Amino acid sequence: MWSWIIVAGTMLLLMNACGSSGPLPTAQDKPTQVAKQAGGPGSSIQRLRMQAEQGNVEAQFALARAYDRGRDVPKDKTEAVRWYRRAATQGDTFAQNALGDNYWEGTGVPKDDTEAARWWRLAAAQGFAPAQHSLGKILSGGGQGVRSDKIHAYMWLALSAAQGDEEAGRQGDLLSKQLKPAEMTTAKKLVKQWKPSRASIMVNKIAQ
Repeated sequence: MWSWIIVAGTMLLLMNACGSSGPLPTAQDKPTQVAKQAGGPGSSIQRLRMQAEQGNVEAQFALARAYDRGRDVPKDKTEAVRWYRRAATQGDTFAQNALGDNYWEGTGVPKDDTEAARWWRLAAAQGFAPAQHSLGKILSGGGQGVRSDKIHAYMWLALSAAQGDEEAGRQGDLLSKQLKPAEMTTAKKLVKQWKPSRASIMVNKIAQ
């Protein structure tokens, strides 16, 4: 009898000891925890958003990429473009190039070749090789609202190739066969004389 009471008492003490650490999370608690991690006041994405709202260009680009790829936030191309644009208007070449890509592909915004070329040109003018490649490619054949300009197309492709873009180099070689000797001389002269523009100058151009 006494042995049974001692065993029961011991089990009760063990149960109380295990319960003192607090209840385990349930399936109902999980959405709340995930919400805090994804967008709560203390989350990394929320801190990033605060920095972006305050004008931090790196945070704006990072937030745009998060929405573009659906990392830590729901995938939203329109929201991605909005943040790309805010970073691009501050002269960020990565954002300008991404904005050009979105206009070219019609993701997050209506497809617009003219706008694509405009944003690529801003990034290309600062020496951003991917934008130089894209701009050279569209100028080589023209687009909707974009006139063909093979001389400047060669220049941009050559500048991109000089930074290691092998595909731009191959396209430039093909384009060179379409140019007359005088045009080729002009194109090579443009390549030699080209200098990157400053971001501050680019921002002024965006506002015009």
